Amino acid sequence: YNILLPREMTESLQLALVKVKKGSLTPKHTHKDEEQAYIILKGSGVVRLNDEEKEVSERMIVYIPRGTEHEIKNTGKDELTYIYVANWPG
Repeated sequence: YNILLPREMTESLQLALVKVKKGSLTPKHTHKDEEQAYIILKGSGVVRLNDEEKEVSERMIVYIPRGTEHEIKNTGKDELTYIYVANWPG
């Protein structure tokens, strides 16, 4: 991923551009002190939040609360591209 806006430059945010290759997925992980949103720019996939799965595609936004285990898999024909916005308590 490429950091677009580092946390050090803000009070509580970080933005990054993420590209997931066809058939690939991000590792499962949890953030105990940060919430996130994924803004899907291109492609399609499946996001898993704890035990729930949801299909995502261009122009959708996924909200990930603190403490939620999550991963995203590219199930589309092309690269899956999204911006993640992370927010920490102020």
